[in-house]
Amino acid sequence: MDQMSLTVTQVIQAILAPAVMISSSGLFFLGLNARQSSLLNRIRLLNNERRIIAKELMHQGQFDSGEDIRFLSLEHQLNNLLRRAWYVRNSTLCDTLAVVFFVLTSFAIALHFFMGITFLAQLPIFLFITGMFLVLVGVICLAIDEVIAYSVILLEVQDKQAVGFNLFGRLSEPNQGEQSKI
Repeated sequence: MDQMSLTVTQVIQAILAPAVMISSSGLFFLGLNARQSSLLNRIRLLNNERRIIAKELMHQGQFDSGEDIRFLSLEHQLNNLLRRAWYVRNSTLCDTLAVVFFVLTSFAIALHFFMGITFLAQLPIFLFITGMFLVLVGVICLAIDEVIAYSVILLEVQDKQAVGFNLFGRLSEPNQGEQSKI
């Protein structure tokens, strides 16, 4: 093999190296997209339930204790779900921008090799590290979303405990210990 073909082979390998990150970012994006869809559907369902309860309040003039607890729980859950949606959106944006930087890395490597412009020598490294940083920020946003997701589940469970449904689905009075948790 002559020196030129070896160099071209190395350049092609270098250009394709960011493709691994593009592929992994694509898989990460698929997971984020599924998470975002499920999250937005949950927000729509809870918001609809909140509207129905609010309409009953306007019709009846007041809530019973179970509806009041559920309405407050829905408000808390919706606030937390909106925060989660914000973090998932930020994670998705970071992942998308990371892909852009990985593609630009491949172009910068090719331009440096074929045009021989010396100031482009450091550009691919800068672009690649920026892409990796964006992936890191996206993963951090996803971790924060996980923490918030757990608090939303706790709100839902506390709501059910506060209303005090027994095994047969009938409403029982909440005891003092359960009320103090809310």
